[in-house]
Amino acid sequence: MIKIAAMVGTPDLRQETLAVYAGDLEAAFMRLGQLGYDGVELMTRDPDQLDGDGIRRSLDANRLKLAGLCSGHVFGEDGLGLVGPDPQVCQQAMRRLMRFVDFAAGFGPGTLVNIGRSRGPGLADDRAGTLDKMAAAFRQLAEYAASSGVRLVLEPINVLQTSFIHTSQDGIEMVRRVNHPNFRLMLDTYHMNIEDVDVYASLHQAASYLSFVHFADNNRHWPGSAHLDFEKIIAVLEETGYDGFASLEILPWPDPDVAARASFESLRRYINPA
Repeated sequence: MIKIAAMVGTPDLRQETLAVYAGDLEAAFMRLGQLGYDGVELMTRDPDQLDGDGIRRSLDANRLKLAGLCSGHVFGEDGLGLVGPDPQVCQQAMRRLMRFVDFAAGFGPGTLVNIGRSRGPGLADDRAGTLDKMAAAFRQLAEYAASSGVRLVLEPINVLQTSFIHTSQDGIEMVRRVNHPNFRLMLDTYHMNIEDVDVYASLHQAASYLSFVHFADNNRHWPGSAHLDFEKIIAVLEETGYDGFASLEILPWPDPDVAARASFESLRRYINPA
């Protein structure tokens, strides 16, 4: 059974983020729990600045599960990426993402850490070298995460935001290349709509590699606010046997409370309670 989660931005972020709520975690968890959400995904920059015990207590109090951590602001705010022209920056990125793994480990096996923009800008004019280095970095991080049961998920991102790994097929190819049981794929409907020739075919192709999905309509607002067919997207996911989280990575439009409620009500029409 697919479970519904929402992105929440943590207090360490210095920039606005793609999250229903941000800042006050206890208030966000309370609102999401009252609406009936199954879990949350945390967008964070530096998990060492977070109160893990307090987050666990608040999640438990609101009957929510931590689906995973999203690492986009590691690159977006701090400029850290696993592969790029500066080896020192790459080493800092690896250390930071290992701290993501350590934090996620406190929430139990199966908690996810996303690798999106934090993979870095790569090497200009060297696609083969970039992909070689990315595969090596992903494998190293997956091995580190394996002992604690934390799973890494690679997110293909559109060409306007990253230089490598854009389509679902690019992501599948990299997961196959890394070839580590702890390194899996996640897909985001917003990026798929931009990059993929056929969203539904991509979901079928990704089925055996897929561990997480982001939902957003083509305008980055709540699912059902624009033209993506979430009834069909969910039906295809269910056909493939997907039973993980669908997490909302959206702009809080027109305001956080309306976005949270509209998202949940839209998805609940097609997803039965877990």
